[in-house]
Amino acid sequence: MNNHSHTLAVSNTCNKISQLYMELQKKTTDAVKALLKLPSLSLWGNRPTVAEVATLDDAIKRIAYIYCNPSNASLCDSIEEYPGINSWSAFLTCEPGVDAEIAIDARWYPVSEIPQLPSRSLSPKQDARLLQELAASEKALKHPITIKPFKWLEVFGITEPAAIERIRQRIIAQVRETERANADARRAAGKSCVPRAVLLREPYLKPHIPKKKERKIYLICGDRERRLELIERFRQIFARCRECYKKAKEGLCLDWPPGTFTPWFPPGFTFPAPLVA
Repeated sequence: MNNHSHTLAVSNTCNKISQLYMELQKKTTDAVKALLKLPSLSLWGNRPTVAEVATLDDAIKRIAYIYCNPSNASLCDSIEEYPGINSWSAFLTCEPGVDAEIAIDARWYPVSEIPQLPSRSLSPKQDARLLQELAASEKALKHPITIKPFKWLEVFGITEPAAIERIRQRIIAQVRETERANADARRAAGKSCVPRAVLLREPYLKPHIPKKKERKIYLICGDRERRLELIERFRQIFARCRECYKKAKEGLCLDWPPGTFTPWFPPGFTFPAPLVA
């Protein structure tokens, strides 16, 4: 989406998830600052949701929810019509295998090489000219983006192509059902979606008023017994984080639980060595 993103991620180590999130925030902010030539920018909200998706059913529902986001927001009738970045095409066309992948040619540009936008809402001609300028840059590093739409199923022990294909069709059916319901509701209310041309020209940093904030989600689990087990585990992690934070304010260093977001400390900062009696 143009004001938030959804990602379902699997990592071999807990710390990789928090590192990925922080790196994504930093690199995105740096790129937008360069595009707009701003000395500083507060781009991200202060309530990130990094929730554990506990079961296969939860993951299936979450993926369907992600692909339904443009329809839910009345931006378009189906995910195919949404011009923003998404993995729907790869999800539809990829072979049903946990290691099957689709590579997209991409380029990485040093921040110093990112040109300033002529305006915050580009005309089609300006957009084409900017794309041409970026494509001609010799400073860009070519690097493919590899998408593995079904790698996450390995976590749940599902590796057979036939089983993977059944799950794909299940997700597609959920997406289509939700999209049809959204379209019917819009017609009944006399509303329509946002024209594609308008979506393509959404200005950078368009003012956005978020909905009323609800309780923070840190767990997505439809299995009651499993949910209670995980909630107890999270309580233990939170207690450890409180202890680490309290000690940090006292100048002492403890090992934070793996995968948690630790407070910011100045670059090069080290905790003083404990006093020896």
